[in-house]
Amino acid sequence: MLKKLASFTMGLIVTLVLVEGGLALAYKGFMHFQARRNRDALTAIEGEVRVLAIGESTTAVAGDSAGRYLTPTTAYPAQLERILNERQDQVRFRVMNNGIMGGTSESSLDLLELTLPELKPHVIIAMMGIKDSATAGPESPEAPPSWTSSLRTVQLLTWLREGESLRRDAIVTEITSLEDIPDSMRDMEGPTRNYVMETRVVGAPEAPGPQAMPAIKIGLYYWYIGRAERAERELRAVIAEHDVGYNVLAQVLASEGRRAEARALLEGAIAEHPEEGMYQAVLAGLLIEEERLEEADAVLSRALEGLEDFEQVPLVRNYLYLAQADLFRERGEYDRSLAILEEEVKPEWLGAYKEVFPAPELLKESGLGQAYLAKKDWKLAERHLRRALDWNPKRHVNMWLLSTVYRETGQVEKEEEVRRELLRTTGRVAEYFELAKLFRLSGDADRIPELMVDAVAQVPSLKENYGRLYELTEREGIQLVVMQYPSFSQEALHLYAPAAEDVVFIDNEHVFDADPDGYFFEPKFPHSFSHYTESGAEVLAEHVADTLLRVHGEE
Repeated sequence: MLKKLASFTMGLIVTLVLVEGGLALAYKGFMHFQARRNRDALTAIEGEVRVLAIGESTTAVAGDSAGRYLTPTTAYPAQLERILNERQDQVRFRVMNNGIMGGTSESSLDLLELTLPELKPHVIIAMMGIKDSATAGPESPEAPPSWTSSLRTVQLLTWLREGESLRRDAIVTEITSLEDIPDSMRDMEGPTRNYVMETRVVGAPEAPGPQAMPAIKIGLYYWYIGRAERAERELRAVIAEHDVGYNVLAQVLASEGRRAEARALLEGAIAEHPEEGMYQAVLAGLLIEEERLEEADAVLSRALEGLEDFEQVPLVRNYLYLAQADLFRERGEYDRSLAILEEEVKPEWLGAYKEVFPAPELLKESGLGQAYLAKKDWKLAERHLRRALDWNPKRHVNMWLLSTVYRETGQVEKEEEVRRELLRTTGRVAEYFELAKLFRLSGDADRIPELMVDAVAQVPSLKENYGRLYELTEREGIQLVVMQYPSFSQEALHLYAPAAEDVVFIDNEHVFDADPDGYFFEPKFPHSFSHYTESGAEVLAEHVADTLLRVHGEE
């Protein structure tokens, strides 16, 4: 019996060794074939080199020429394509943008894997991870012992095991129902509250508005993964069938630089549905963003004069007055803005409307903070901005404004205290980076390495997903270019994206040194992190182009 068991065990070991050896040889041969295929493609590419940029909204969008809005047309990938083709004429570069609004490194890779067969990139540029958090993504199964990680048999089993998880949570680009959207994005709570804002979508379940909500969320999902054309198509279908969704579509059009179309859409909705006061509120907001202040004033004046004709008057009046307070603040009439917020914006129980409207109390506290900040009343600005943070810790604009208060008043320690509390609340990598920025500005740069080591330990998805990216690009024979966010060090990047053969790194630490204030967009977009102005995106694109042209010998 013992001899049979020993014989069986020895046979199993020999079989595993042979399988491992065969897989290793096959893997090596496959990688060699893929790498050779890609190098050949880059030298005889039918006149085109396809570059795919992946990451979050810092890749997806940048500030427009007026510095008022974020749009994909000025993002660094769009500018990179122009620059690459202006600086050489041997090949045609096509730069594709896979940036995801509010994405994480996991969702960025999910989208990448899904779109690889369609886009067929020769080069991938990755700048990702800022939206990861300690709680991001599904719980990982227990990892095998570290000494087994290089075995091809273990890798094969790991890929098979991960397949089911990826199918459950992968970003998808063809969906027909909410069930097709990844679990992590299915509820779309933040986007829904920020952009729907129609009273007509709330009511009895059998009414057209509530029936339209799943389709509206699908449109929002497409917008957030950078598929604006598909989002527009979905939302226009919602409007045609259910006659709601105007505010969301207007925001999508505006984000694409089609502001005249957005205004015309809302003006048509106002004419068709004069009882829906929120169309006026959203139209006024778009006009204020474009600095068309007289037009915004006229819209708000008419709406407030006819307030009693609207449905849900107590609800709608708050948002009309919030827009008017924004208008006065933009005009520099800070006392009038404060008076409107203090006297006219009232606490309102949203009930069912809380799913499709941002909390007016949050917007009120943020507006008060901004007005007092403009008046340099630091104490009151701090009080209201901290209240706004209590309402929603993830709304980055309020922390950014609060940090302005602390830096103007020399209270660096207080800013660090609030930022660390925010880090404990959200667990986001963005908060680590903001703390690192604070340390650098306050002369404590020597504290940054320890901070970033802690970030990688607390947010394992950073290292895991870069490892996944390395495997994918090696497997597909794609040239990988990895870069850190502007103004942060490559040393910090290597903590989770280690140096590797055939991976090209771009050092962006000093790319914005010439004009950091001019290259960073003020974070007025919900949940933003250090987006770039149009000129900032251009400077970044020029820097990236230097590396791409050097790597591919086009200069």
